[in-house]
Amino acid sequence: MNTGQSLFSIGALLILSLNVLRVNNNILQTDSVLQDSKLGVLAISLATSMIEEANKKAFDLASVDDAVTDLNSLTAPGSLGPGWGETPDAYNDFDDYNGYIKQVSGLPSAEFTIACQVCYVQPNNPDGISSQKTWHKKITVTVTSPSMTDTIRISSIYSYWHFR
Repeated sequence: MNTGQSLFSIGALLILSLNVLRVNNNILQTDSVLQDSKLGVLAISLATSMIEEANKKAFDLASVDDAVTDLNSLTAPGSLGPGWGETPDAYNDFDDYNGYIKQVSGLPSAEFTIACQVCYVQPNNPDGISSQKTWHKKITVTVTSPSMTDTIRISSIYSYWHFR
């Protein structure tokens, strides 16, 4: 084998090495995107489950046992949250989830932190926070994880309707 053939062989090995590195880098990036997607779907599932759990409860403490027809009987905006001594197992109304934080560590893929915020909203401005009582409350569930690059935030509005 002469010098020209040796240089061609070295050049071919160099090109092969660069292609292997590029393919390996693409595979690692794809795996990272796939992992983020899986964790994102799981976080969305956790947030949706939390919203569904809150929606099963009564609209307000005043409406747990009986219908409410007067806004003044609803919980004040500054008092939204669980009652004194109320635990998550005993939550009985929607706004008890205000300030609720839950650590989810029983999943094999990652640990998640779920945080909830509940506020009154005006029908004409559902993205804002109302300082007055209304027939509409919004829950915002935020899911974070050290394993995820994104934060998942989902909101839902729960309105009170009483039909006679």
